Amino acid sequence: MTKTSISTLRHARTTYNAEKRYAGSIDVPLSEQGRREAEEAATKMKGLRYDAIVTSRLRRARDTAQCFLTEGMPFVQTRLCNERCFGIMEGLTWDDVQTLDPPVLMISVGGDLHTVNPLHGEPFEEVWERARRFRRLLFRRFPGQKVLVISHGVFLQMFHGVLRGSNCIESLALFPANLELRRFEFSGEHLIEESAVKLSDVNEVAW
Repeated sequence: MTKTSISTLRHARTTYNAEKRYAGSIDVPLSEQGRREAEEAATKMKGLRYDAIVTSRLRRARDTAQCFLTEGMPFVQTRLCNERCFGIMEGLTWDDVQTLDPPVLMISVGGDLHTVNPLHGEPFEEVWERARRFRRLLFRRFPGQKVLVISHGVFLQMFHGVLRGSNCIESLALFPANLELRRFEFSGEHLIEESAVKLSDVNEVAW
């Protein structure tokens, strides 16, 4: 049976992260701190070997990926793993969102609040469906390979849920931190192992 490894990494920090602003489809760059942290993470991960890196088309993911690329490594960019579009909320802080009228509906999952219906925003169901299409893309293009996916918080929530076999709402339970690394191992397309590595806790990791 073909063994495929899919690792995911949320992009490094931006000024929007520091200000607790919703970026979504806004193409914000990494902050200087974020770039330094991405370079440090790449150093810690130098013992890892990937056959390809796949990112969204947003700059913060692409710039993070540049720290991990090695000569000749395939580098694929796709809108399928872009961040959720937050519509009217984009560019606003969490406090700003509380003042919107009409208010944005929120649900509590995993001990956190999640915005359901921002005006002109992308519903969670559509992000989840993109994640399903992205999963199919990876297994079609990279069977038996080790792939590093660099993407965004909400998209990775949905994608992780898809990999685990969770539904859309269940997928909201865990939100990845910046530069949080998670690995999913498959036999064929059956998930056999999931593991997480906190890069802040290691000097160098190898799989």
